[in-house]
Amino acid sequence: MRHLSLLLLFACGACGAAAPAPPAADALTLARIRAAIGAASCDADAQCRTLALGAKSCGGPEFYLAWSGDAALERELRRLAATYRGQREALNAADDTVADCRFVSDPGAVCRPGPAGASCVLRPAAGPAAGAPD
Repeated sequence: MRHLSLLLLFACGACGAAAPAPPAADALTLARIRAAIGAASCDADAQCRTLALGAKSCGGPEFYLAWSGDAALERELRRLAATYRGQREALNAADDTVADCRFVSDPGAVCRPGPAGASCVLRPAAGPAAGAPD
């Protein structure tokens, strides 16, 4: 009984307020992607593109983001998207995550006016939501 009391006492020592956990690597990568995309400014639909992001446990992307930019930005976004996909795949494997397995199609992107000027946005999806989780 004495051993049990000591064990509980030591275990309870870890019950105090723990330091907040650092942000997950995938959240940081997604923040870097959003920062690289920025305002996605545009003048015409032809400038707008989509980027598939994430990885469902049963395959395919989780969502899409609209972006606008040049070839250098595209290379950077594709590199970051590959990193993010790998992080999400690792998380899915570690957590035995099961996705809804609904296919998320690329909705495409269009240039739309807004209060801060025109920017690329996803076309409204006919099926399941294609936009990123908030």
